[in-house]
Amino acid sequence: MLISVEKRFVFIANTKTASTSIEHILIPYCEVFRSGTPQRKHITLHETIQNYRFLFGQPNHVPNRYFKFGVMREPLDWIGSWYRYRKGNQVQSPLPARMTFADFWAAKDWNILLKNNEPNLQRRMFVGPKGGVIADVIIPYHRLDEMLREILGLLRIPYDLPRENVSKIVTPPDIPQEMLPELQEFYAADYALWNRLDEINAKGMEKLRALRAAAPAPKKA
Repeated sequence: MLISVEKRFVFIANTKTASTSIEHILIPYCEVFRSGTPQRKHITLHETIQNYRFLFGQPNHVPNRYFKFGVMREPLDWIGSWYRYRKGNQVQSPLPARMTFADFWAAKDWNILLKNNEPNLQRRMFVGPKGGVIADVIIPYHRLDEMLREILGLLRIPYDLPRENVSKIVTPPDIPQEMLPELQEFYAADYALWNRLDEINAKGMEKLRALRAAAPAPKKA
């Protein structure tokens, strides 16, 4: 999670969505940067607003005056990326070399279920306590280069996206066809959000353009 007070944006670091690479670009422009453990880095937008109430509680820094964004993957692509990452990379909780995706899914570990046994969904990164979307833009992962380039242009930040912390295994997992209905039902809430991204993002990009139009011109060197 990153906050830029000067440029008025909040970046929410969703997992397995190039967040490490995006942070590489944004950190020089941010006054607040949560690094370290995944629990510190990957906090939700709602938690961010609550934890930094000393900032967002000020009249000139209410959340609506900030551009709040992150990245989301198609749900099966997202969980497949987690499976590949934990099988092929040096991680704290690696998967056994012979574990199939079906075995991984059946294990129901932290990639699948949270500690309270609720589904581990991407949408929780971007919604409020009542379930409404509070992010301005949620970039679909397959449009990352295109949309991030436009966003950074409006924020007046040079675009140079490295590729860091990527999965060493690049081949998608073999998901048995008979599992698809269960997976699609499990991720139904994520799919509902995924299918609304064009609508959400159109409004969010208009907000960013309006914020930038109202911002003071950059000082000349």
